Amino acid sequence: MMNAALQKQGIDNILYIAVDVHPRDLRGFVSSAHLMNFIGFNVTIPHKVSIIKHLDRLDRSAELVEAVNVVKVMDERRIGFNTDVAGVLACVPEPVSGRAVVLGVGGAARAAAVALNRKGYGDLVFAGRRKSTMDEFLRFARRKGLPIRVVKLGSKPFAEAVESAELLVNATPVGMAPNINASPVPAKLLHKRLTVFDMVYNPVETKLLKMARASGAKAIGGLDMLVAQGAEALKIWLGIDGDIKTMKKAALKALQRRRS
Repeated sequence: MMNAALQKQGIDNILYIAVDVHPRDLRGFVSSAHLMNFIGFNVTIPHKVSIIKHLDRLDRSAELVEAVNVVKVMDERRIGFNTDVAGVLACVPEPVSGRAVVLGVGGAARAAAVALNRKGYGDLVFAGRRKSTMDEFLRFARRKGLPIRVVKLGSKPFAEAVESAELLVNATPVGMAPNINASPVPAKLLHKRLTVFDMVYNPVETKLLKMARASGAKAIGGLDMLVAQGAEALKIWLGIDGDIKTMKKAALKALQRRRS
């Protein structure tokens, strides 16, 4: 996706590559990025929060979310940004009742909290599994002045929140390849008044999205968010506007190759 955008711009001296970094190696990778001629890099699970302590400065976008998914390398300085908020804003509809439920309490959920609040969703419920991470997310929300509630995933309050919600967001990796038969919620909780937005983009059509459509709900996949946040990253690194159509076409082609 990113290389297709670079080629579209006629940039042939920059290559976007995937690097698998174990948590124990994160500090070493970040500190040596300039030595490997990186001008920047994306950050994904599980490093979006833990990378912060290894950076020299945070842009306002990352300060707001307290999570980083884009790093710009400037000489020996590393600056953290967050483009996930822009990605969420590009995908979610305008609120009606303002009631939304978000699955997850990690870095992606932080971006969702900021984005949905900015979009006008005033009744936000976040669902997690572990008390420690739920409490940490609640402290984050309080620091940012975000009006949210946190409930246990699968509990009665969770089911009640989904029943009255107009928007359900999956900000967890549940359903991501290779575990494509997994869903973060049972089909019985989904209803036709919902819009279901799954941040997972591989596969393009997750089990959650299939169940959402079967229930009569509107379904939005994570590919559009992936493309939107990627285009924002290109602006940060190179000051260029990535061609959205070119990027989405390339991403779809790559995902289809993986499936085959």
